[in-house]
Amino acid sequence: MSAPTIAVSEQAAKRLRNYDCWVFQDELLRPDGSPPAPQDPGRAGPPPGEIVEVADRYGAFVAYAFYNPRSHIALRAVSLCAEEPVDRALIARRLAHAIARRGRLTGTTARRLVFSEADGLPGLVVDQYAEYLVIQLRSAGMDRLRPIVLEILRDSLQPKGILERSDKEFREDEGLQPLTQLLSGEVPERILIEEDGLRFWVDPHHGLKTGFYLDQRTTRRRLRELIQPDQRVLDTFSYTGSLGIAAASRGARVVCVEQHEPFLELAKDNAELNGVSDRIEWVAGDAFYWLPAQAQADTRMDWVILDPPSLAKTKSHLTQGRQALHHLVVHALALLAPEGSLLLSMCSYPLLGLVEEIVRIAAAQQRMRLCVREQWLQAEDHPWILQIPPTRYLTSWLVGRDARPAA
Repeated sequence: MSAPTIAVSEQAAKRLRNYDCWVFQDELLRPDGSPPAPQDPGRAGPPPGEIVEVADRYGAFVAYAFYNPRSHIALRAVSLCAEEPVDRALIARRLAHAIARRGRLTGTTARRLVFSEADGLPGLVVDQYAEYLVIQLRSAGMDRLRPIVLEILRDSLQPKGILERSDKEFREDEGLQPLTQLLSGEVPERILIEEDGLRFWVDPHHGLKTGFYLDQRTTRRRLRELIQPDQRVLDTFSYTGSLGIAAASRGARVVCVEQHEPFLELAKDNAELNGVSDRIEWVAGDAFYWLPAQAQADTRMDWVILDPPSLAKTKSHLTQGRQALHHLVVHALALLAPEGSLLLSMCSYPLLGLVEEIVRIAAAQQRMRLCVREQWLQAEDHPWILQIPPTRYLTSWLVGRDARPAA
């Protein structure tokens, strides 16, 4: 049985053929080739999650895609080959390729095995924690393929358990209910992982994302290379303490600030696990309020780490996100010692292009000259596909106070 066909605008067809994978509702065409009217999904027909054939305005094949009339993203392209339909064989090939790609990763027992569109599987995330898997199904199309995905993962990796953590923030726009459910075997409340000689407890059932910031592996490694013994380090939004613990493992004196008590308790257990509890001070507080208070008290730090949650999930939140980031940065800079460093990590894709301007304005407000020392992206198991801009969603800047040379 052939898939239903949906026509798209010339611009959308060009993007898909150039390896982008999203088409928005206002880019769909009616059967007569005209654009849809407001509030019109383009044409009646396929239900959410249906696999459709995408055609250009002349009827030529463009792609196979997941269709969702309820989502702002109407189409998520899966295959650009007319002879490669979206079936079990394609899903198996894509999963095998993604998993093999992560085989190059060493030094850790936790990794992202599948990263959605970046691995040609729109809406599917698979994270491995030791002998367990945690998955997220973020699109209606992938949600309908849950049984196939589960069977392939179970057969190919033979994990002790598979947990689904399909959270609200990803599924709401797709018209899907959030889900947390055990799909296979057993998954304990805490899983022990290792990374570069450090050990961490992960809470896959209740933690942020799927339980651990896998995408910050590069940051943890770089911190351990740069931090010097007895330096004073402030880790804000510390979550379960991985960055602060990485710094403390190099002999730094660390203050970790986290407002959610359950995360703070897990962070303390992680510190004890790594033998660095005596080098970390724990603060249960909101960094948005705590930073200004410390700036007022003339606190000074050799390092300030800012790794806030997403401050602008969509373009409509840009103004609010920009104001929030400026607030954080201007007070973080106020805490820097004369040779101090600010490590700023941003996971808000709409804000990424504005970060340097925001930091520059904050530095001017503090009358501070800054030198950009390094910049890096999310860890390598979260690949950035050049033609899919949102796959580059995390960027870190390392900037330091730079004394102006004497005239």
